[in-house]
Parts: sequence; C-alpha cells; structure tokens
Amino acid sequence: MGTTNLQHSLKKKYAALTGELAEVRIQIERIQREQAKLPNLEARIPKLEALIESAAMLLKDTSKDWEPEQTPAVRPFTHTLPVPFGSCGRRAMEVLRQATRPMTVRQIAREVLRQTGNDDPDREVLQRTQNAIDASLRKHRGRSVESSDTYPTQWRSLAKLDISFDT
Repeated sequence: MGTTNLQHSLKKKYAALTGELAEVRIQIERIQREQAKLPNLEARIPKLEALIESAAMLLKDTSKDWEPEQTPAVRPFTHTLPVPFGSCGRRAMEVLRQATRPMTVRQIAREVLRQTGNDDPDREVLQRTQNAIDASLRKHRGRSVESSDTYPTQWRSLAKLDISFDT
C-alpha cells in the first residue's frame, strides 16, 4: 500500500514538474521573440520623435494658440469606444430588433451609446461608434437586417418586416 501511494505521489510530482518545465520554455521563447523586436523598436524612436516635432510645428503654424497638452496621446489599434469590446454590433442588432421604426446608423449609434451611459457623446466618439455599427450592419445585410438603399440609409431587422422604410 505504501509503495502505491509513493508511486502515485511521484507521478503527480513528475507531471507537475514536466508541466512547469514546458511552461518555462514557452515563456523563454516568448521573451526571446520579444527581445528580437527591440532593435527595430529602438530604431523607430528617432523617426517618431522627428514626425511628432514636425506635426507640432505645423499645428503651431496653423493655430497659434495650440498646445501639445490639448491633444492627448492615443495608443493606435486599441479599442476606444465606450461600448465594451465586441458588443457594439450585437447591441446595434438588439436595438433594431426592439425598434418600432426603421433607423439610420446615426440613430442606432446614439441609442447604443445611450444604453451604455453616454447620453451626450462627442462628435468623434459618435463617428467611431457609427463606423463600427455600419460595418456590422453591412456584414449582416440580407441575413438578419436589411437596408432601404436610399440616402440616408435606413435599417430594419428581418424579424420586423412589417416596419416600412420612409420614402
């Protein structure tokens, strides 16, 4: 009985140690890959600094009262909508399913933002939200939503075919 318990404990320990070793090797490989990027990133810094200085010079030239503090830094390729990541399109579809009239992308975006607690969005946030919703609606056109094909484009859920588009 004692030998079996010892073997079981040793096998458990062996499995844990080999798992840890595999994880350590994965981490080392990840760090080495990231370290290989370092020279390219460091080489990009002087170019970025020169471009920032040039842009600041042009902004100062076009607007004498412009200050760098007025334009906060934004990380590129990051989610900047007040709507949780990945839910903007789903929320737009839900708004259309509950709608009693056809809606434009702007109306849908305002409703989605209102539902997330942003009752008075600034122009930039509204435009980014509209872009995300428009892309989602176009992707689902013919499957779960349809559009009026007029300007401004109105959208309705295919579940609400009794709603007619404004002409």
